[in-house]
Amino acid sequence: MAGLVLALATLTLNAQSPIAVDWHMGQNNTASNNYTSRFVIKNVSKQPLSNDWQFFFNQFSRSVNLPAGCPVDIEEVSTTYYRIKPNGNYKPLAAGDSLVIDMVMGGTLVNKCYVPAGGHVVMGGDMAHPQTVDIKCSPLDKPGQWRDHKAYPDGNYMFAYNEAINGFGDGYTGNDYDIFPAPKQVDIEDGFTQVGSIVTIKTGKLFQWGGYRRAKNLLTDELQKRGIYTSSGQNTVIELLLDKKMSDNREYYSLRVHDGRITIHGVTQAALMNGVKTLIAALDHSKGHRLQNCFVIDWPDFGYRGVMLDIARNFIMNPAEYKRMIDLLAYYKINVIQFHFTDDEAWRLEIPGFPELTRVASRRGATLDEKGYLAQIFDGNGNPDDLSQCANGYFTRDQFIDMLRYAWAHGIRVIPEIETPGHARAAIVAMKNRAQSNPTAEQFRLWDEKNQSVYTSAQSYHDNVLNVASDDVYRFIDRIVAELQKMYKEAGLKLEIAHLGGDEVARGAWDKSPDVQALMQREGLKTQHDVHAYYLKRISALLEARKIRIEGWQEIALDNTPEFNAVMTQRVAGVNAWSTVGSRSDVPYRLANDGYPVILSNVTNFYMDMGYSWHQNEQGLHWGGKVDEFDAWSALPANIYASARTAVDGSPINITTAGDGKTQLLKPENIMGVQAQLWGETLRSFDEVQYLMLPKMMGVSERAWTAVPEWSKDLTDAAAYNEARHQYNLKIGTRELPLLHGMGYNFRVGPPGIKLVDGMLHINTQYPDELVTYTLDGSEPTVESPRWTAPVPVKNQPQVIKAKTFYLGHESVTTYLFK
Repeated sequence: MAGLVLALATLTLNAQSPIAVDWHMGQNNTASNNYTSRFVIKNVSKQPLSNDWQFFFNQFSRSVNLPAGCPVDIEEVSTTYYRIKPNGNYKPLAAGDSLVIDMVMGGTLVNKCYVPAGGHVVMGGDMAHPQTVDIKCSPLDKPGQWRDHKAYPDGNYMFAYNEAINGFGDGYTGNDYDIFPAPKQVDIEDGFTQVGSIVTIKTGKLFQWGGYRRAKNLLTDELQKRGIYTSSGQNTVIELLLDKKMSDNREYYSLRVHDGRITIHGVTQAALMNGVKTLIAALDHSKGHRLQNCFVIDWPDFGYRGVMLDIARNFIMNPAEYKRMIDLLAYYKINVIQFHFTDDEAWRLEIPGFPELTRVASRRGATLDEKGYLAQIFDGNGNPDDLSQCANGYFTRDQFIDMLRYAWAHGIRVIPEIETPGHARAAIVAMKNRAQSNPTAEQFRLWDEKNQSVYTSAQSYHDNVLNVASDDVYRFIDRIVAELQKMYKEAGLKLEIAHLGGDEVARGAWDKSPDVQALMQREGLKTQHDVHAYYLKRISALLEARKIRIEGWQEIALDNTPEFNAVMTQRVAGVNAWSTVGSRSDVPYRLANDGYPVILSNVTNFYMDMGYSWHQNEQGLHWGGKVDEFDAWSALPANIYASARTAVDGSPINITTAGDGKTQLLKPENIMGVQAQLWGETLRSFDEVQYLMLPKMMGVSERAWTAVPEWSKDLTDAAAYNEARHQYNLKIGTRELPLLHGMGYNFRVGPPGIKLVDGMLHINTQYPDELVTYTLDGSEPTVESPRWTAPVPVKNQPQVIKAKTFYLGHESVTTYLFK
């Protein structure tokens, strides 16, 4: 069957498109909140192009206006999915001729993620056989072609940025154990321990307090990856010992390295695994596995150190790549993955008894009726069977079980997320297909057939909210959870927590639903918020009967009655509080004070899908501002108001007064941890996942492990922050990135700064020993362009000076200095 699917995909991809398409950006018009752009459609066939073609493409939802008399129409046939087709003004296009389509688009083109993609053409109405069209987009290289922002990283901005990081202080001062996250206490002792190619591993009694098997297996596997094997009677001995009396912190451990003997004590097996990870990281950072003798005492401040990975919006990690991500996260002592496998855009996990969830909702392509698969979203080539496209794919049941075991073996628990009652469009469309194609099967009508509500969700959907008045919704979720429980059991684990989303139910989604209106009258519910609360209480009770607690985004706990909170705080295992901007920046502390266990998921610090900067060619979104490795590292769980140092608009924030008059944290014990989020709208590949994660993850791991860094104890001491930031940057650039490069991971390299001083060209970089090239003629810098090593005279400033950094086989975006 797989071979047939690949063959069909190949046939579709090899079909010759009769058109070629170029796209050109015009200008953003801030005053009128729109921008101009242009498609050029060329007939590359040998015959005149009649009016029987339709060209489809994707872009973020926005209005489109065409000039009067335009020979084509453009419409958004489904969210982010657009169609261009000839109208009555169209005349056949001769072979070799081009059609120019000038457009005025609503909103602002922010960066490269907003340009059109996913092109395909359908001839003669044959939607089953779309032909791929590679849209050639012109570069964004002129001011006005991207969002004008005060923090735009031009040459002068980047020069000041790099200078602020590196313009003072000492060189890097770390030791073998200066890893991410940094241990609480490291005492370096005289002497060294050479770890040879064969070592002996010893443990205490095998079944003492849960046993040593997992920690020993992890140690053995990680040593073998580094060419170190195990045998009895060796000079180097590594011993694992459990000691539950060491601390009340269940992850507390110690590591002693002394003259050939390495001893790890831990309160629990999880603590031993932390010690193992520290030892492995120290070996990686040592010279030839020659470790400094030392004594390490360490523990995490938070028991919850998580990452949410979204594979629903785009299938950006296959099972093998997901394991690579688990390796990376475990290395930095992340211990929770929130498995975001379903959303409006797709359902990515096989569920027995519900074949439509993957047969329909894990496939996206050319369609106007969504019979058999979803309409293409974000990107693709129109072919729902082409597994080379991030639009298509899912985890089989066996692959998920295998992933659960792999994560557990690396000290990570996986929390599945089933998005409800909003963000449920993929499931709704799948169940509609079930009703149409298999009417004799057990049905789950997740929608209200008579719902006439008009609404638009945050992601521009108009039909993505469950009918919470229907018993089918609760049967459906209960059945899904039951199947998940079976998978966990088969993996040798227990499903104790299910994340139910609970966020972004569009206003008005139930206003004209007869079913929900009847429910409101029957239950005495007065508002949409009341309906949402009804759903949460009912579904959480259903899962409570299965001994499962729920998690959710902040909306599940906001603005509720004391009576509701009294019930739900007992059923809720965690609330992801992301709102740390604007008037709702106090949300995390409000929820904690109401008794909810809060997982700090700050958009301003921990949203990995926010771009590193406002550069037009940086991957990512910007609704929460920019997030780089310093923003993640600067987060302060004990003072969220001082966690962001710049506002979304780029204005500086006075962190010493940012919390004045705002909700204070009265119940710090309810801050249970930190979580990074990686949403997938702008991502197309695992390489891009890594780019947005690294090096941001160093800051996340650091703050998840140590909530109150030394530099934060006096926020008026700017010098302490600046020196700590300088050392953090050097640690990343001179130690961690070379290590990640050796492991084969992709990562982002920061761009250079450019400055003209008295006719001399000055350039600086983020890390030492980076290669920088530049151009003065407007061309794109390459590794072969002139190298900058010292100030260069520039007699007459050109219209633009460009520079780029090259480091460890990676290159930065281009820095521009415009005249």
